Amino acid sequence: MEAATITEFWIDLATNAPFVAFLLYQWHINRKDVAEYKAEIRDLRKESKEEESRIRERFEAVISDMQGDRDQLVQGLEKKIAILDGKSSSLEKGIKKLFAMLERLKEQINELRVKEEVRQIKRK
Repeated sequence: MEAATITEFWIDLATNAPFVAFLLYQWHINRKDVAEYKAEIRDLRKESKEEESRIRERFEAVISDMQGDRDQLVQGLEKKIAILDGKSSSLEKGIKKLFAMLERLKEQINELRVKEEVRQIKRK
């Protein structure tokens, strides 16, 4: 190698060394920043999953409570309907008895009218 080439190489190296050092420093900083960013993203994902899990548990608890309330309401309504059904059949029986009594009274009233008409006819 010629002395001029060697000298030129050292001069180029000396003038470009700060730039190469800067590039290496930037590369190192960027790797560190990317690693921190990845760790932060991992932490955010973990927190997000935990929050989702808490919300899901609360949601399922609310749904469970609402289903329990609905079941109680349905059971209460079924009992009331059964009671009302019993009362309506009791009322139906009572009404039938009343109609039977009214029918007898009607027959008796008709008999009394006929007797009264016969008496009036006899008087004339």
